[in-house]
Amino acid sequence: MPKLKQNVIIRAKCYVVDAIREPKKRIKVEMTLLLFLCLVLLATVGWKEIANNQFTSAIETLSITYLDETFDKAGAAFLISRALNATLSVIQSFTITPFIGEVSPGEILDPANDLVERFSWVMLAVTVSIGIQKLLIEIGIAVDLSWVISPGLILLLVSLFVANQTSKYTLRLLAYRMFLFVLLIRFAIPVTGFIGAHISATFLADKRDTAIEAIEKSQEKLSDITAQDAITSPKENVEKIRKDSEEIVTQIVKLITLFVFETILFPLLVLWGLFKLFGVVFYPPGLRKKEEIAVGK
Repeated sequence: MPKLKQNVIIRAKCYVVDAIREPKKRIKVEMTLLLFLCLVLLATVGWKEIANNQFTSAIETLSITYLDETFDKAGAAFLISRALNATLSVIQSFTITPFIGEVSPGEILDPANDLVERFSWVMLAVTVSIGIQKLLIEIGIAVDLSWVISPGLILLLVSLFVANQTSKYTLRLLAYRMFLFVLLIRFAIPVTGFIGAHISATFLADKRDTAIEAIEKSQEKLSDITAQDAITSPKENVEKIRKDSEEIVTQIVKLITLFVFETILFPLLVLWGLFKLFGVVFYPPGLRKKEEIAVGK
């Protein structure tokens, strides 16, 4: 028994010496210890303490605030579009006799009214998009993802001791995809909102507010026109209607561009970029080539 114990000690010393001298063994030992420590940390500290730290809380707070403000702006724009639609419908009901140049207020306002109707649907889609993003942030905060991280760490740990190359890279690929899933669920939407808040404050907010103010002013001008005004000063009022409708069309097109980019296209672009970035970090091209070689592709 003492001899067996002595042999075990000698083998352990030899393994430690080899691990120090040989880079591959040293890396394997270091990775084993690191993964084991991560598992212990996740089991003892818990997911909430790890995920809800001061840094991530700040990002989430800023992101949620930004989404709430954008939601309010989109809601206000939707209400403006409905009010504007009502105003244009009233003016279209006016009758001016005779027509000035064979053009009536209804014919002038038809393109603007059609665009306003479509704009209201766009703003409804924008508000739904914002609501979905906020819901995803809340889900990412509430859901305990340690049940995904722990198996991923175990798979990486097992892959260090698997001799078969195909099995090794299959296990690692599965683990990396699990980590990628966690990162996207937990951090992708908050990071998207965080970036969007800065982009909006720097480039979009002023243009959006200016467009909304211009539409409100044009609506006020149109609402001041009465049926009596249209009869007594037909030429002057038709020209005023024409100018205001052109301004409304211009500003609505600008608002559609800004809101769709800010709340739909930009988040999708950032999510795509984060997916590619996380994929490069957790599933680098070198690993793909090794996997293809291992499986004989």
